[in-house]
Amino acid sequence: MLNRQRIMIAMLREANRPVSKLELTKWAFVARMETSIGENASFYDFVPYHYGPYSFSLARELGTLADQGYVSESNNEWQLGSVTDEGTLPAGTHREARQVVARFVGRSTERLIDYVYDSYPIYTVNSRRKQLAKRPVAKPAVYTAGYEGLQVDGFLNLLVQNGIRRLIDVRNNPVARRFGFHKSTLTRLCNSLDIEYVHEPELGISSNERQSLNSAADYSTLFRRYEQATLPTRGTEIERVTELMQEKASVLVCMEADPCMCHRTRLAAVVEKKAGLPVVHLKAE
Repeated sequence: MLNRQRIMIAMLREANRPVSKLELTKWAFVARMETSIGENASFYDFVPYHYGPYSFSLARELGTLADQGYVSESNNEWQLGSVTDEGTLPAGTHREARQVVARFVGRSTERLIDYVYDSYPIYTVNSRRKQLAKRPVAKPAVYTAGYEGLQVDGFLNLLVQNGIRRLIDVRNNPVARRFGFHKSTLTRLCNSLDIEYVHEPELGISSNERQSLNSAADYSTLFRRYEQATLPTRGTEIERVTELMQEKASVLVCMEADPCMCHRTRLAAVVEKKAGLPVVHLKAE
């Protein structure tokens, strides 16, 4: 079991009462933002959603913990389950989780939400309750981004905070073991955040061509072949992407975090010339 999952169980144990999904999510968010728990990159990330900060990964993992018997859910409230051998947390982590619960367990849900909204207005941009900040809207450019090393919530938050309104997936085969980045799931999550999802598989590089990439020279050969053999045959797809980029803030997305190690940079250079727009590589801070 991951420590981040143990933290959620510890919070439920400390609360000693049923906890609503909204409460538990906001407690985790405060832990992320205001304690050293958030300094651990493996803890949950959050994205502005219908009632403030939300984590699709957290919701999914709570469901898994329920299936395993560690927690149970009834009427949109969580409590401890019958299985209690989740292991132990580091003392400092457990103390901080306990302190977060102690701060908010006696507050009403409305007061908890008010605290989170007032403290972090940027996470209210998609709220159905109250919006204390406007959602950023970026000017068109040839944006690119890679999700390597990120949770899907952190990646989607990167797009929202940078004003992106369309994701153009340029993976040839958009599958991923990490939750959220498989085509079907990513499409669903993007749509829930009013980010259009478009897939352009012909602009990707097949997995067969990515075998035995062991050195910088191997990558250089791969990208040179992509530039010289693949892109010249993809005029229709490149023209379509160019039009999408000119229409509204759209981002070319692949896996690699370093744009120099990804074919999207070579594609972006071609689109840049056609669209007359600058290339902007988005990176998480």
